[in-house]
Amino acid sequence: MCLVFLGWLAASATLGDPGAAWTVVHLTHGILTFYLFHWMKGSPVAADQGKYDALTFWEQLDDGVQNTATRKFLTALPAATFALASHGSDYSAQPLGLNLVVLLVLLVAKLPAMHTVRLFGINRW
Repeated sequence: MCLVFLGWLAASATLGDPGAAWTVVHLTHGILTFYLFHWMKGSPVAADQGKYDALTFWEQLDDGVQNTATRKFLTALPAATFALASHGSDYSAQPLGLNLVVLLVLLVAKLPAMHTVRLFGINRW
């Protein structure tokens, strides 16, 4: 949460527009978290002996238990940045559509029904 706010401060200082800065933060956060949570597989810990090699970080989180406080927070954060980005851009069509696509991709990836599912075989290996 602190990194999101610091990212917004940096983007706001660079762009000079707080609304556009929220859009940049939302898009950056969405792309980074999708890659780190839902795309990369495995564990950096050698002691697990390959137990988690086929699972993403999101699937490993809380031993796969759904609806924990951690998962709820990590699901609410993209929704909150989407709301801030949409409000900051005065609901203009282009940033709203881009922000909505990123939000929907993140929320679908976090659904309990998507646990260990690989759509169209993508990222299966």
